[in-house]
Amino acid sequence: MGNFPSFFQSWQVNFFTYLFFLILFFQFYKLAVRKVKKDGVATVLLQLIAGISILILSPLFSFTFPKNPRIYLLLTTACVFYALYDRLQTTIRKNLEVSVYSILDQLWKVFLIAFGLLIFKEPFVLNKILGALLILGANVYLFYKKGKFRFNKYVCFGFLSAFIFIIAISIDIGISKQFNLPFYIMFTLVVPALMIALVEKISFKELKEEFLFSKDKKYYLITGLSWGLLIFFMLRAYRFGQVTVVTPLAATSVLINVIIAYIFLKERKDKFKKILAAILVIIGVYLTV
Repeated sequence: MGNFPSFFQSWQVNFFTYLFFLILFFQFYKLAVRKVKKDGVATVLLQLIAGISILILSPLFSFTFPKNPRIYLLLTTACVFYALYDRLQTTIRKNLEVSVYSILDQLWKVFLIAFGLLIFKEPFVLNKILGALLILGANVYLFYKKGKFRFNKYVCFGFLSAFIFIIAISIDIGISKQFNLPFYIMFTLVVPALMIALVEKISFKELKEEFLFSKDKKYYLITGLSWGLLIFFMLRAYRFGQVTVVTPLAATSVLINVIIAYIFLKERKDKFKKILAAILVIIGVYLTV
């Protein structure tokens, strides 16, 4: 594990550090993008801050890289889907409450179960199916109001982004172990940023102006730094800990984000409904592992 401090060799320390940065990321992402005029510019800016800043940790790990070009091809392919996911999530987070998105974002676990059954031919496990149905049911319950489902295009984008994300990690799974870890994280952030900038024809001048003249500059920095660090500590938590322990504990972030958004961002609408939906998601995630 390189020269990283021994204190951080414990899954518990890595997990709680990951949880801290994950909550920062969710709350401050909303503050960073709530007033932006060009969502693509904000996305690229946040990705670049995250990807470049995480390289500070790279000297603490051995500089190992895979020699098989197929690995780079798979990773680049995954980055196409990460670019789509990251670009969508900016627009979603800008237009949905943090408390709502934190619940909606867990839908990727439903698609993970579906992919496992349909594509990877994994065995049918009743607990996993029940867990997936609970997560899905929590989202249906959240958007069911006065006898109707209250969907808007941003909720639909949320479903789509969850599907895209699971495609990305299905391609990307296990690749991080073959790289210097901070460099791998940089790659999965900076390459999608360049892809988005190329497709949306975003110039360096636009990025510079958005950052320099934005009143929310501090939110960009906090969100960007948190983004790289949450990925870093998440991967290390899973390396040192058991999936069956880390995954259910990570799901508690949904409820924590609902509560913090209620206090910090004044998201007071449907508070009890959001809390119940978050609890259902946590139970559902527990059943899926």
